[in-house]
Amino acid sequence: MFSFVVFETEGRSLQDQSTVSNLQDQAQLALSKYIASAYPNQPSRFGKLLLMLPTLKSIDSATIEALFFRRSIGSIPMSRLLNDMYKSQEM
Repeated sequence: MFSFVVFETEGRSLQDQSTVSNLQDQAQLALSKYIASAYPNQPSRFGKLLLMLPTLKSIDSATIEALFFRRSIGSIPMSRLLNDMYKSQEM
């Protein structure tokens, strides 16, 4: 499968690069399976989405939060929400 960086694994403060890399693989696989089942007549859709990721990285995260998540999660920063979700799984 075509690999593309969804999560950064080279951060200086990153504690467990292998976990992040594994999560990236899982996210790509899940996206690939979803695309294949939801859009069976568009076999190139997954590849096109992966090719769009560099463009999406150039969009400010606050803009993405406002467009896609503000209505459902309110004004809570996405980074805080993800951090809280991660920490709740450890317990």
